[in-house]
Amino acid sequence: MKIRARGYLTFKEKINDQTLELDLDSISLKDFLEKLCLEQGDELRRILFDPQTEEVQRQISLLVNGRHYTHLPDRLDTALKDGDQVDIFPPIAGGDS
Repeated sequence: MKIRARGYLTFKEKINDQTLELDLDSISLKDFLEKLCLEQGDELRRILFDPQTEEVQRQISLLVNGRHYTHLPDRLDTALKDGDQVDIFPPIAGGDS
C-alpha cells in the first residue's frame, strides 16, 4: 500500500513530498503519522503531537484526500487506503488586529 504525505510551509522542509510504502492492507491516520514521525525524527513528533495528550496539535491542519480529518467520521482513527494523500499544514497566523 502506498500513501503520499505532503508537507506545506514549515512542514515542507521536514516532510517535503514523500510516499510511504507499507506492507499493510489498512492503517489509521494516527498510526500513519506515527510512522511518518519515525521516518523523519523526533522534531516532527514534537511539532505534530501534543506531548501531554499525544493527540495532534489542534493548530495543525491535516487533510486526507482534501478533507480535514475533523470532518471525517473516524477522525484520527480513519482507515487510510492505497493511494490516499495526507496533507499537513502548520498553524497559520497573521493579519491585522
